[in-house]
Amino acid sequence: MELKYIANDKSGKRVTGVTRASSIASLVMRLKNDGLVPLKVAAVNLSQKNGNGFLNHFRHQVKSKELVIFTRQLAAILSAGLLLTEALETISDDLENPYFSKLIGDIKSDIIGGSDFSTALAKHPNIFSKTYIFIVRSGEATGNLHKTITDLAKYLESSERMKEKVKSALRYPLFILGFAIFVVMIIVFFLIPKFKGMFMSAGAQLPLLTRIVVGVSEFAVQHFGIFLIVVAILWGLAWYALKFPKVRFLLDVLKFNLPIIGKEIIQKSLISRYCRTLGILLAGGVGLSSSLEITSQVVDHLALGQTIERVRTKVIGGAAISEEIRSHKIFPRLVAKMTAVGERTGRIDDMMKRTADYYDEELEITLQNLTALLEPALIVFIGGIVLIVVLALYLPIFKLSTAIR
Repeated sequence: MELKYIANDKSGKRVTGVTRASSIASLVMRLKNDGLVPLKVAAVNLSQKNGNGFLNHFRHQVKSKELVIFTRQLAAILSAGLLLTEALETISDDLENPYFSKLIGDIKSDIIGGSDFSTALAKHPNIFSKTYIFIVRSGEATGNLHKTITDLAKYLESSERMKEKVKSALRYPLFILGFAIFVVMIIVFFLIPKFKGMFMSAGAQLPLLTRIVVGVSEFAVQHFGIFLIVVAILWGLAWYALKFPKVRFLLDVLKFNLPIIGKEIIQKSLISRYCRTLGILLAGGVGLSSSLEITSQVVDHLALGQTIERVRTKVIGGAAISEEIRSHKIFPRLVAKMTAVGERTGRIDDMMKRTADYYDEELEITLQNLTALLEPALIVFIGGIVLIVVLALYLPIFKLSTAIR
């Protein structure tokens, strides 16, 4: 529950705040342990708190970049020798996001109250993923929290870097595609109807190309409202269908079978995520079974996730992980070979990280090549549409001028 409190510190200064606690009594005890004298503790007014629910949804968010920066700062401060609570307090004071700052303050209070760092993080699953929590827990168990947090920061930075590369690679082609749609709409809804009136007044027989273009324009103008309704209905049906696991599973399988994009982008990005997540978990001291279980949830792909679960079941039964990976076509052969090398050397974690780096480089090259092909293709597409429309509109004009002569 969320509680607000008023208390005095040792110097008699008034301190106020809002934090989370299991009960008012537990918060009072925590405040006393912090050297504060509680004056008033009460539950936060939910109606007041949620009165601006739409805005609060956006205010109470932590961007992935903010989480990466927090983890990197935490790793640097812990490596410098500061205590965990001191590190959290230092970072909390510098955060620009007030919600994130307060959340880190709550985590620090939980730690002071006797909670483990990983347990305190687990109270905020919408911010800290299972992977994040398990890696921190492994660092606590081995006594190398600062090293584990450093590896975690590298893992998050690598994931964020790849996201940015994908976004930057797709940004320009999407802009061109959006511009193409805008140009087509201007031509269909405004330009062609004006020329249509001029052609009708002339009373001449229009060329076939002109009749087709004018017919498309008339159909679009007359049925545009119906088109929007149909799109909205289909969008709603798709959103509802995605709630069913079987539909999501079929969609995930379909993603892998898409030409070019399926094998070259989607599969490579998912395999990279699988390898990097498994590698960082194993390096952090998490057991192979638990690492596979977490990885199956992190990949965000039902088909791949279920395959990883089947591999995990066989591994628990005593099978070699490389042999199980080799038996599933969803994994490229390279992953099985690198896993086998890791088994022989006892460094599966290192082999997984190297494999992830390889697929990240392959994905980056693929995105660059695809972007280089998409840009001229889209430009040619726009030019082709404009050429067809120009010919369709000016052919009757040329025909009329010839007839007049």
